[in-house]
Amino acid sequence: MREFISVEEARALILDHVSLLPVEQVPLDHALGRCLAEVLISQDNIPPFPNAAMDGYAVRLAEVQQLPATLRIVAEVRAGQSPPEEIPVGACIRIMTGAPVPSWAEAVVPLEWTEAGPGDTVRILQAPLAGENIRPLGQDVQAGERFFEVGQRITPPMVAMLATLGIAEVPVFRRPRVAIVTTGDELLDAGQPLKAGHIRDSAGPGLAAQAQWSGAQVIMRQRVADDSAALAQAVEQALEADVLVFSGGVSVGLYDLVRQVLDNWGTQWLFWKVRQRPGKPMAFGLLEGKPVFGLPGNPVSSALCFDQYVVPALRRMQGQQVVLRPRYSAVLEASTPKKAGLHFFTRGVARLGKDGRLYVRDTGLQGSNLYHSMVRANCLIHLSESLEEAPAGIEVDIEWFSWTMEP
Repeated sequence: MREFISVEEARALILDHVSLLPVEQVPLDHALGRCLAEVLISQDNIPPFPNAAMDGYAVRLAEVQQLPATLRIVAEVRAGQSPPEEIPVGACIRIMTGAPVPSWAEAVVPLEWTEAGPGDTVRILQAPLAGENIRPLGQDVQAGERFFEVGQRITPPMVAMLATLGIAEVPVFRRPRVAIVTTGDELLDAGQPLKAGHIRDSAGPGLAAQAQWSGAQVIMRQRVADDSAALAQAVEQALEADVLVFSGGVSVGLYDLVRQVLDNWGTQWLFWKVRQRPGKPMAFGLLEGKPVFGLPGNPVSSALCFDQYVVPALRRMQGQQVVLRPRYSAVLEASTPKKAGLHFFTRGVARLGKDGRLYVRDTGLQGSNLYHSMVRANCLIHLSESLEEAPAGIEVDIEWFSWTMEP
């Protein structure tokens, strides 16, 4: 087992030891937010026929060169109807947006370029160009076009396009099933009144929410006392999941029992302790081939470790090729605490300046027990372990939290 490794080494070890989940077919209505498991190739041209881009008249160009041109209206074609295959010389058809354009038609004259003539005639006041106001076959998608790639997360526009392509059952990776176990004699549920020596369990609900936000399914969330037998029972139940997450009990204290219990179950630890703040006492290993994360008990440390390590693993398991959020350069507006030799995950508030640059400041006190530092933040400031101090005016890297909006 490696100990006290860098953030980059820890993340690489984790991603090297997670595997893709099985593929399943889900109805299109249930595909939003899921990750595609197969390359999708269009079987059809979209649109499947030339159609009118606006209401007007389908004409032959030769008959609208001398203006105004009076043409006889021999038919009206609406969307979903078929146009006549032939029409007489000196004739046209009234056509509605989306209706099929017949092969003889060379353009559609918009209604605004016309006026009513006597009887069933129309006067053309402006001549169109060849193909004007006609949407050609396959303008949107060509048959045989490779359209979506493995690992793409399905967005609302993708749902609409999948429907357009005629895909009613979508191949996706199964959602990761996550078990979350929080430990500590001092923990209470959210609905319980506080009493001396106790705090409410915020890590459990928070980690479950982060897992769900990342597309995972939380099949178990349990709060366990500092008791070896209870922890062993929780581990047995957690093995029904694809990913096991424990918050608290992974340090070296007298009652930090999680590692001991997991050792007894035969967990193969890959690392323990990361050169970072907060979240230094973090462990990662495999139990029966399943990723096991031992996160610190402090709620901010736990949340940040989940965000930086568990979330990328969940994305990789769902086939996503890009599992890390991009970073952006920002100017630090005020100095913030920093110690050399540790990568600091500082909670920050970033804004766009009048000069077009990003500016960022920390959210105030950065204690790992102070959850308000997460609530008030819209981004994470990365201060590398080589940095000895972080004075105002230096450029730093930030990444937006996935639940916040960029400015």
